[in-house]
Amino acid sequence: MNDGFNPEKIAALKEQCKQAKKSFIYVTDEHEPDGESAHFRFVGKHDGKEVIFDAFIYTLRAEYEMAVFDLAEQRMKEKFPDYTDYDHATEEQQDYLDLLVDEIETEDEVGVSEFVHIEEAVDFGVGIDICLNVEQINDEVIENFVRQFNDGTLELDDSVYSFSYAAEEDDEE
Repeated sequence: MNDGFNPEKIAALKEQCKQAKKSFIYVTDEHEPDGESAHFRFVGKHDGKEVIFDAFIYTLRAEYEMAVFDLAEQRMKEKFPDYTDYDHATEEQQDYLDLLVDEIETEDEVGVSEFVHIEEAVDFGVGIDICLNVEQINDEVIENFVRQFNDGTLELDDSVYSFSYAAEEDDEE
């Protein structure tokens, strides 16, 4: 049974939020917020009923990096059919993957935009993936999202963006 629809669980989450003086709580047993992403829960309405949303939010830059890496891995498997993942790759495979990432970025092959995806077939509550064009994920970003989502005032930017690892590395030097 999915407890995210249970009135007692909903009331308990509301109380936790009230105690924390927030509109959400982090799911700390999964992972702590790291600036790039966070896993949290909040109460909202879905199909006219109050439910618990089990939410994962991350930055547009993180979405871009995942999309570039996924595309590079797809191409990697064309040259190295035995390739399984980066952690188990040979040095030659890792070097080739790095070249593919650079090529994909240079050719500006990947673009991403903000989104909110709702998934009802999850283990707890209603699943929601959120990708926003913000520098970092923090309490303020999450509070704003929950408020706008629950008020029906959330407006997503449908512009397509791309980022560069090279620019990020130059900034760090």
